[in-house]
Amino acid sequence: MALLALAVCALLWGCWASTQQADRKWRFELYAFDFAFGAVLTALLLALTLGNWGGGNNFTFDDSLTVAGKRNMALALGGGVLYCLGNFMVLAGVALAGLSTALPVGAAITLLLAVGLEAVLGGTMGNGGMVYGGAGLAVLTLVLVALAQKAAAAAAPVKKGMHPGWKGLILSAVGGLFFAVALRVAEASRGGDIGVGAYGVALFMALGLFLMTPLANVYFLNLPVQGHASTPMAYLKGTKKQHVLGLLGGTLWAMGAVAFLAGATGGFEGAPKFLATEAMACGSGVTGALCGLLVLGDQGGAGKAKAMLAGAGAVMAGAVALVYMGA
Repeated sequence: MALLALAVCALLWGCWASTQQADRKWRFELYAFDFAFGAVLTALLLALTLGNWGGGNNFTFDDSLTVAGKRNMALALGGGVLYCLGNFMVLAGVALAGLSTALPVGAAITLLLAVGLEAVLGGTMGNGGMVYGGAGLAVLTLVLVALAQKAAAAAAPVKKGMHPGWKGLILSAVGGLFFAVALRVAEASRGGDIGVGAYGVALFMALGLFLMTPLANVYFLNLPVQGHASTPMAYLKGTKKQHVLGLLGGTLWAMGAVAFLAGATGGFEGAPKFLATEAMACGSGVTGALCGLLVLGDQGGAGKAKAMLAGAGAVMAGAVALVYMGA
């Protein structure tokens, strides 16, 4: 059951960004407003419905809020704030380099930092060789993506400055660092007898993301990574389709967050260790690569780059499998 929930998470977190690429005229900064709305509304709806079904040894959503400590709630909210910052970085990466570059890079960095934190914090691993082998494959994923970007830059050079694809790759890597820390902080909110339940954590994370989005947009709209500076008022000029796509992206993310937290430690009887759940969530890099290459047509004019990105996705799948089994 836990593995199924985590597989759903990997699928949803790997494909939601395709909704941003479905209309490339709409700036990712403005898309982020609707994404945040959709995330909060969906997380609240899931919490008030599925979250109150209860069952097993788990509290319902209402029970969880009654007993949860304020520090735990703050941790979940803080996890959402950190996730928002990572999300902006990866969205920028998607806009600059494409889905098949940004998501595998972000996922590989997240997996590497997750393994590193587990080692530093003294976590027990079932098979350290498999875990570190998976980390090695995550490094290889980054190498393959970098080689793909080199090929893409050679096929479509720019006259001056850094190629947008390289910018996107770097921003996505930074986003992966934020993701790894955000997930650990959110998981810490579930600890102890006054921890927040899965649906509560998802809702608080969505709230943190929602509250941080306008602040992050002040920076990204005034110092854009692509195009000219703008203002939040440009949001009002969006079409119905553009707003719906943003809401849909947030909905998919929130559903993935609930699946991730439900499959994480304590979500089900016999649930895997948290490192294993993080690894499965990093499977979003694999689904992101598939969406980018097969659905969105990333790197359409660079066959060598497409082949390397496909290889990176396959290697990332191996990394996820090894860490999951070894954790």
